[in-house]
Amino acid sequence: MKRLVSISTLLLTLASIPAAQLHAQESGAASAAAPAGIVTVSFNAAVLQTNESQQQLSALQTKYAPRQAQLKALNDQVAELQKQLQATGDKLSDAEAASREQALSIKEKQLQRDSDDYKSDSQTDSQQVFQGVAQKMYTFLQTYAQQHGYSMVVERGSDAAPVVWYAANSMDITAALVKAYNAQSGVAAPAASGAAKTAPAAPQKPRPTAPAPK
Repeated sequence: MKRLVSISTLLLTLASIPAAQLHAQESGAASAAAPAGIVTVSFNAAVLQTNESQQQLSALQTKYAPRQAQLKALNDQVAELQKQLQATGDKLSDAEAASREQALSIKEKQLQRDSDDYKSDSQTDSQQVFQGVAQKMYTFLQTYAQQHGYSMVVERGSDAAPVVWYAANSMDITAALVKAYNAQSGVAAPAASGAAKTAPAAPQKPRPTAPAPK
């Protein structure tokens, strides 16, 4: 019988970025002293680390909290109906057993439909947040690279999906780029939350659609 395995897999992401992507944390101050010439950046991680992304994703989590609660309640109802049917199935008449199975099937279909809608809507909104900030970050990166005299900025990727197989941490400008972007955007960091956040499936490496500079 179909059912939602875990509501937590559908929660909106706030700041849960895989550590493998955060080369910025490893390079730290070294990135600020990266030599002119060719440098690397983890673009997706940089976008998600900005105060702007963090605030907008936090707002989305608040927006979807009621639907998340409804899904959890419906998931609990399905689990309880399954439990009752398993415990009393052999004691029920054929007609009553069929009636309960039908009621359970209706609830399961509703749960699947509502969870699919939730996942689609929340991921669409999250993707829009990412793309909006990515466009701005892409434009800012062009100016930032020119100001620092870089001749090339290469996407580094992550340890799980590397684009560059090796680059010294001193070449990575992700942390410095995020810091500079936050400074010019004027967006304050969101208030820290005591609750741990769980991320859904991440967008499949979305890229900014702005044309490359000529």
